[in-house]
Amino acid sequence: MILPSIHFAAKQCHNQWRSSLFRTIVVIHKRQLATSGQSKKKSKTQENESLVQSTTNDQIEVATFKEKAQQAAKDTGYSMIVIAGVAALGGLCYLMVRELYSRETPNGIYKEASKMCLANTDVQDALGTPIMVHTTPQIGSMRINNVRAKMFDEKGHRSMALSFYLTGKERTGVVGVKVQKNISNKFVYDYILVQLDRPWRGQNIIRVHQNLDTSNTTPQTIDI
Repeated sequence: MILPSIHFAAKQCHNQWRSSLFRTIVVIHKRQLATSGQSKKKSKTQENESLVQSTTNDQIEVATFKEKAQQAAKDTGYSMIVIAGVAALGGLCYLMVRELYSRETPNGIYKEASKMCLANTDVQDALGTPIMVHTTPQIGSMRINNVRAKMFDEKGHRSMALSFYLTGKERTGVVGVKVQKNISNKFVYDYILVQLDRPWRGQNIIRVHQNLDTSNTTPQTIDI
């Protein structure tokens, strides 16, 4: 009777041990599954965060690049405006200096021809000194310094005609000047004539300068 009882008790203990071991294995397995799930979830969350961070960084880089490109375009535009303004100002200054000091302009020929007229003794005797030079007919005390000139081509040469006025104590005169470019691209005089408002020594025109080339005709009146 004792052996069967011992065998039965041992069998029950074995069954209980197996049941306890099984439950333990199940619990451990569940814990492993939970831990693995949490790890996977955490890993996936980290991946998502990394992806979001990478996307955000890319967007920031793209935005920064666009801002830099826009600023560079603005800077380039401003630079072009400044350069264009400086170039325009330089061109304007060049034209002003050229007009004031170059001989090869209406103003330059006017200054040179007026000096030649004032130095001519016939002009001095006819008009009476002192002689005033002006670019428009004298009206009271008004003076407008604007040289009247006309550019044209004649026989293949660039030519220019201009006129101005002389006022002396005895008479007044209209000066007619004609010049044309030579092979050196310099103006040479065809003539400088002074047409008087009334005769002097039987003549109405004083020839201050005249080209000796007989092919050039001298006008009998000054075209004002």
